Amino acid sequence: MQYITNLDRKKLGVYENKLITEEVILTDERLYEHILLYHEEEYKQLRPYIKSIIENPDYIVEDNRHEDTMIYLKEIDDIGKNGRVVIKLALGQDEEHNKNSIITLMKLNKRTWNQTIKNRGKIIWKKLDKNE
Repeated sequence: MQYITNLDRKKLGVYENKLITEEVILTDERLYEHILLYHEEEYKQLRPYIKSIIENPDYIVEDNRHEDTMIYLKEIDDIGKNGRVVIKLALGQDEEHNKNSIITLMKLNKRTWNQTIKNRGKIIWKKLDKNE
C-alpha cells in the first residue's frame, strides 16, 4: 500500500463532512491486479502526475456507475495528455474502505474527456480558470 496524498474536503460538496479521512492510498491489489495489467503504459506516463491530478484537478465528477466514487480529471500540459484518477471515498460504511483508495487511472482523449464530464455523473467541483 502506498500513501499518495490527501483529498481537499472543500472540493467534495456533500461528501465534505462524510469523509472519515483525507488520506488517499493506492493498494498493491489495485496496482498489480488492475492498473499494471490493464493500464501499464498509462500508469508509467501518469505516475509523476497522480498527486497533482488529485490535489489540483480541473474537474471532480461524482461517478454515477459506482457508489461513493469520484473521478478526478486534469489536463496535463507537460505530456499533452488528460489524466483521470478514480477514487473510492472512505465514508466509514465498511471496514475494507477505511482510506480513500485509487481504483484506477488512465489517460483520456478529448472525446472521452468531454463524455466523462457530460455523462458520467454530477460535477462536484470545477476549476474556475486554468491559471488558478
